[in-house]
Amino acid sequence: MLHVHFGAGRLGLGLIVPFFATAGTASFILNRAVSSTNPTGTTALPPLRRNGLLRDNPAKAYVVQQPANQGGRREVIHYDAFFEYGEGGQDIGSTIHTILETGAQLNDGVVVTASLISAANYRPVLEALELLAASKERGALGPIFLVTCENTLSAPEIFEDPDLAPLISDGMRRHVTPVPALVDRVCIGLEEGNEENREGLHPTVVVTTEEYGSLKLELSPATEDLARHLKGSRVEFTRYVAIEKQIKSWLLNGSHWLLALAAFEDSQGDPELRLNEFLERNAGNRAFADEVMREMREGIAVVLRREPEFAGFVRDINPDDYLAGASVAILSRFLSNDDPMSRILARFQAPSPEKPSTVDAFKKRFFDRVDAPIAAYTKKKGCPPPAATRSLRSLDHLIASGTFINAA
Repeated sequence: MLHVHFGAGRLGLGLIVPFFATAGTASFILNRAVSSTNPTGTTALPPLRRNGLLRDNPAKAYVVQQPANQGGRREVIHYDAFFEYGEGGQDIGSTIHTILETGAQLNDGVVVTASLISAANYRPVLEALELLAASKERGALGPIFLVTCENTLSAPEIFEDPDLAPLISDGMRRHVTPVPALVDRVCIGLEEGNEENREGLHPTVVVTTEEYGSLKLELSPATEDLARHLKGSRVEFTRYVAIEKQIKSWLLNGSHWLLALAAFEDSQGDPELRLNEFLERNAGNRAFADEVMREMREGIAVVLRREPEFAGFVRDINPDDYLAGASVAILSRFLSNDDPMSRILARFQAPSPEKPSTVDAFKKRFFDRVDAPIAAYTKKKGCPPPAATRSLRSLDHLIASGTFINAA
């Protein structure tokens, strides 16, 4: 099977490409020749240098490295080719033609993945899908799947986006199966290192990630063929991707920001403070983390049992057991990752004439992750959750004092 991935950032290299790899998969990585600003922060390795390292590496390989406090595991990831597209790179048509000319497992089909945050960035992906759909129409290619590897944007939403509708042909709608996905891994940074191959030491991209990683796809009749071809990969299939994604947004992302906002205020706006450093500083901070996780877990359990959309999940999976296990695992990840405020709160930016609505955008994203569990907890208990309320006050104090991640 062909795997064509758009996006050579931390998540793409640290999770998507490694997890889709199988013995029978040919992997191709595509990235814009000139990358835009990353809203989740910069890395030590400039985009142009990263592209050059991936393009010119003689072994077609890079390294995924876990921190020393998580075992320091080092994994060499091999790919078949790297392509730059856009200004200064190849056009998408030439790139897809080159990939199809390899003849690698064409009858098994192709899975196109993308770690792109905005739907507006999917125009090159859709251009590639149009060419692949035409090849499928001619009988020269097997099934085609699209996976968007960004939890705030699903593949079906790309096909429903009114701004992208003119780019989606009838052939694409016939031949491309959009697959909902859930991705989860903290990918900390990109650096340049050296890796030994047959030609000696060669400069190589090194992406640092946490040890934990998870990539789940929706299991349905339309994706059974994909599940068969990805057997042996690290991709999991589940019937409840959308629900598990929502739970992750509340329990992991919501709790992460609740803890980080309190830590950021406590440090008087130190962007280099690591969350685990704050949590391990004293027993009070650790107890605060336990309480945030407990409050969010209890609120989420109320929502799951109350809302009809979650009935199937609650019927098949005990929500209390699921949430208890997830909470323990999530807090363990928070404690083991050297994750700085500058990455966790990268979107908490001071307003500027060029970007006057950064605070409103952050607050919307934040409250989307915490409102429902906090409201459910409050209704059940008759009072707001104390630990989460402390973090909400921290957010107000930080904004009022003008203490932002880029203006601490």
